[in-house]
Amino acid sequence: MAVAQHAQSNRSDVVSEFITEARVEALNAALSDRGIAADRIISILPVSGQTLINASPAQFRVLYRLN
Repeated sequence: MAVAQHAQSNRSDVVSEFITEARVEALNAALSDRGIAADRIISILPVSGQTLINASPAQFRVLYRLN
């Protein structure tokens, strides 16, 4: 009977994230600064801004594969 092995994509140390302003220019600059190519991006999630109490602008949460 074969022993199942974990796929590399299930390891927590192969995925990372960062948050940037919700502007395409800021997103592209952050990706370029970190040297992240388009094929390494897993997802870009919008994070809504808040207008009350602790005001904050809208942001993008970017999940990507590490090298």
